[in-house]
Amino acid sequence: MERVFNHADSRQVTTVLNSVVAAISENTGSFSLANTATTTTVTDPKVTSQSKIFIQARNANAASASAFVSSIGNGSFVVGHTSATTARPFDFAVFGV
Repeated sequence: MERVFNHADSRQVTTVLNSVVAAISENTGSFSLANTATTTTVTDPKVTSQSKIFIQARNANAASASAFVSSIGNGSFVVGHTSATTARPFDFAVFGV
């Protein structure tokens, strides 16, 4: 089995880990659900129609919003959710950009 990198070379390991961290941190963001609405559109130029979007509630109000990604397009995705007037912040990660 051929290795992609030499795990004994600390410089190569550091480069690979830094690349992974950069890829993850550059493809994340935050949004809040729209009040008194049942959908929220999140715009992000890194999103493509083939992206995988993962959302994470940031408080109890957000966790109880029954939020889900209802559609994904080039440059944005739509989150379906219950209507409310409380603050409901989320974080998101985009994979497959």
